[in-house]
Amino acid sequence: MIGKLKAGLIVGLIVFLLFCATPPQTPTPQPQMPEIKIGVLVPKTGEFSSAGLVMENAAKLAEKHAKEMGYNVKVIIYDCGDKPETTKTAFLSLVREGVTAIVGTYSSPQAMTAADTANESKVVFVASVASADLESKVKTGNKYVFRNAYNTSYWGILAIEFLEKTKAKSYYLIGYEPLKTFNLGMFSLIKNSTKAEFRGESWVKSPTVSPEDYKRVAQEVAKKDVEVIIVGDPGLGSVDFVREYRLAGGNATIYSVGGTLALPDILAKLNISGIAFQAAALEVKAKTNLTKKYFEDYRKYYGTEANNYAGILTYDAILIVTQAAARGGDLISNLERGTFIGAAGVYEFDENHQAKWGSEKLQGTIGIYREGKIQVVS
Repeated sequence: MIGKLKAGLIVGLIVFLLFCATPPQTPTPQPQMPEIKIGVLVPKTGEFSSAGLVMENAAKLAEKHAKEMGYNVKVIIYDCGDKPETTKTAFLSLVREGVTAIVGTYSSPQAMTAADTANESKVVFVASVASADLESKVKTGNKYVFRNAYNTSYWGILAIEFLEKTKAKSYYLIGYEPLKTFNLGMFSLIKNSTKAEFRGESWVKSPTVSPEDYKRVAQEVAKKDVEVIIVGDPGLGSVDFVREYRLAGGNATIYSVGGTLALPDILAKLNISGIAFQAAALEVKAKTNLTKKYFEDYRKYYGTEANNYAGILTYDAILIVTQAAARGGDLISNLERGTFIGAAGVYEFDENHQAKWGSEKLQGTIGIYREGKIQVVS
């Protein structure tokens, strides 16, 4: 018994000495994911600066959320102003920063210039707002341009859907001069595809040209006998137009392309029933697990309601590029073949690098403000 005890003590001593002689093991460091630098073009100054603010906020939120998901991403934001020339300058500045890809811009002329600059510099560009004919760029060999936003056709499709669902018999169009390319494309599709009667068309000038032109148009249109007025300005001017239109006695349903007139806090302040709008996503109709997170965290960090088009689609564009770049290899091939989760839905791109809006997992939403709350139309 004593011999066995001694033998046990000797074995224990040997194990202890061996342990002390062996240097302690530390966890093998995991290779860090290479940094993904994403440039973002936002109109901080100029005609579209109100949209620029929400795009910038959404971009910063996308960076935060991507890091929480484990991605090593860095967002670099440049002001692209409101002109093609300033867009090109900002784009090339981001190229010199060594970015993986660039997202953003606002107007159609800006997006077309960014697409050309992407092709020249061989850096991927994802248009997150503009509805310009970017598909034509891809068809003629520019493989560097993608769009996760709607194209002009889808804007028109949503407006037509609203007219049909509400069984409207007539409509009137209100265009916005600074967004004429976009508005004309959308209006043309509506005119050619709906059974409702077209009752006319008016255009509001830029506030830099005529600060109160919206009053002139609103007062003229208030005299028209029409069921639905389709407003092509997604900015703050649309709020002024609606307020003036109602004061002038107009009572038609307003259908907005979204933006400012789709924000819950703006609608609550106006407190005018019968304002319909399109949105890439609404908090009350979650598309993915990121939908609610986007709206809740935007409210938490910025103290206001989240933009549900220019903001959310800029947020999604950053997440799309992040997911594609993290897979390694060729970014363009990854974007062409992959499936990407965003706050507005699940994205895939067609052969012309356009996000497949209208597919089962990626659809716009139509809402309407009635009796103090937003109701989902579709």
